[in-house]
Amino acid sequence: MLRGSRGQAVWALRRLLASVLVVAAVILGARTAVAENLGPGGSRIIVGDEVVGDYRLLVTSAPNPALTGSVTFVIRVSDPQTGRKVLDAQVDIELTLPATGAVLTAPATQQNAGNNIDYAAHISIEQEGQWNGVLRVRGDLGASEVKFTQGVNAPRQLNTVILVGIPFLAILVVFGAMWMARSSERKAVQTSN
Repeated sequence: MLRGSRGQAVWALRRLLASVLVVAAVILGARTAVAENLGPGGSRIIVGDEVVGDYRLLVTSAPNPALTGSVTFVIRVSDPQTGRKVLDAQVDIELTLPATGAVLTAPATQQNAGNNIDYAAHISIEQEGQWNGVLRVRGDLGASEVKFTQGVNAPRQLNTVILVGIPFLAILVVFGAMWMARSSERKAVQTSN
């Protein structure tokens, strides 16, 4: 009988190790998802459907938090009197990093948005920091200008995942070993009775 309970303990240990390996693979294999969100859900709202200058604007940036790489700005322009979407505006975004003086500019277009209502600009930002932004909208109704700040962080490195994952795995192994030891003791006591 001792051999049978020992075999069960070995089987339980193998199961625990397999679980630990799966968790480790998930943690170490996790990568940052590259996705664009062209709506307010999951985005940072810069201007929340408000009248600014001669237009009603809804302005978002994604991803949130913004990471170095591609940052998408989506702008919806409406007539403040009628609520109709303005489809022929000229929309530009300018970002300036005060620490270095770097300036990035890009037009926001409906082609970039993938629909005929919104305007979008995909700007490649390679330096982290607090960028000063200016959104300019010009059209038949006049002009609007919005100043904002866009924080851009460096993406998380694998080191961060490892530093968080190793203590988690160590705790999991300790609890698993304790559970297996207690299970083996109970089975040994039950078989001896």
